[in-house]
Formats: sequence, C-alpha cells, structure tokens
Amino acid sequence: MHGQLSLDYSERRQTMKVFSIIIPTYNQLPLLKQALDSVLHQQGVDFEIIIADDSDNDEIATYIDTLDNPTIRYFSHNSNGSAADNWNYGLSKAKGNYVILMHHDEALTSSQHLSMMAEALTKADVAIADVEVTDDGRKSSRWLSHFTKKWGIRHPEWLFLQNAIGPTACIAFKRYQAELFNPELKWLVDIEWYYRLLKGKRVSICKGCKVQSTHGHAGQISKQLDIMQAFDQDRAIITQIHGNDVRLMLWLYKLLVLRTKRLLRRI
Repeated sequence: MHGQLSLDYSERRQTMKVFSIIIPTYNQLPLLKQALDSVLHQQGVDFEIIIADDSDNDEIATYIDTLDNPTIRYFSHNSNGSAADNWNYGLSKAKGNYVILMHHDEALTSSQHLSMMAEALTKADVAIADVEVTDDGRKSSRWLSHFTKKWGIRHPEWLFLQNAIGPTACIAFKRYQAELFNPELKWLVDIEWYYRLLKGKRVSICKGCKVQSTHGHAGQISKQLDIMQAFDQDRAIITQIHGNDVRLMLWLYKLLVLRTKRLLRRI
C-alpha cells in the first residue's frame, strides 16, 4: 500500500552515501545506458545507483555485471504487472541521505547536477530541477513559466490540473521523508506521489539543474494506456483518498485537458 516508506535507521551506523539514484528498468538497455552514464559522470558528491530490474530477459543484468562497478547495486524484481511496484521496490533499497528516482528514459544534463541538488536540499525538504524533453530527436524546454512551477509547488493540488514538475527525476528529497507510489494508479501515479511528497514541505527550485526526458520510444508507459479509462479509474481512487482537496482539479483536468486532447485526436 502507498504511504511513507519504512526505513531501517540502523544504517546510520554505516557510512552512507549522499545520494541514492534509483533507476527502475524494464528492457530498453540503450536508454538505460544513457541514464547510467549521466549519473556516473557526476562530480562533487558520492552516490549509489540502484537498478531495480523488471525486465523479461537478462540483457540488463548481464550488462551491469560487465561494468563491475561497486557504485551500482543491481536488484532483480519479479513483476506483478504494476510498474509502480518496481519503483517502490527500488525506493526500499535506498541508503543515501537524499533520493532521486529516475526512469531509464531520463538523464541528468550536467555533471554538477547532484552537487547543486545537494546544496538546495540543505535549505529544503525537496529540491526540483527543470526538464528538457526530447521527442523523436527534437529537443524542447517546458513552456511553463517560473510562476506556474512555483504556484504548483505551493499548492500541489494544482498539479492534478497541470504537471508543473515534469518526470520523477526532477525531484530530489530527503530519504526519511520518502513516500511510496500508489500501485493502484496508472495515469496519475506520479502526480499523486508529487502531491503527497510536496504537501506541507519546504521546497527549493534548483536553478541550473535540468533533466532530459526522452519521449516517443516504444516502451513509454503512456503509449500502452487507454488514457480516458485510466484517468477515470485513477480519479475514483484519488478522490476517495484525498477528497475535496483535489476533486475540483481532477474535474477541470478532464474537462479542459483530456477532452481537448481527444477533440484534437491526440489521445
């Protein structure tokens, strides 16, 4: 079940890394290589990389074995059909003071990314980076204004209307405040996680930090969903959990966003 992550604090007696970078994977080795490379080139802080592998073959396991890198901790996960279950599995393995969960189609654009995020987290509970989207080889930065991002951070219920954050790799947080994903959700699983992770927290926007997110590849989860059906199912679950705090934003999202996309035949 979703909620705060239960952690073993006997680990405090051990030498902990500054960051745990969790990369859940399902096949897609070329994308994973890009994500891994962007983390391995980080400078200024120590870190561990956790691979939580849901793949239906041994390709990623074999590749990680050939790297023979003690920074990388590989874990095979038996899939139950829910991607979020694998994300939670990866979160449960984290030992660093700070955590980032990045998917295999995401990458850090600067070798100072973790160093800058660590600095931001000295004054906040959560730090947020910007995002650059690559779709079919074309790059584009998010059009959202700085004001829109700050508004969504201060009022996280608005994220259900407009994702002003980006992918999960844009968020770094203190491990003791980690939240689990709700594995019952599909379309809004990341937004509902952001909502819980940000609500009532001190949040810093890390200027100069940017995450590259690759869209349009065959393994992208959103390409495998009936989005309208998934939204209706998610809305029922989220409304039951969070009630009136999010009800209006979910209604507006369906009315203004999803129906417009359907009219334009984008879903």
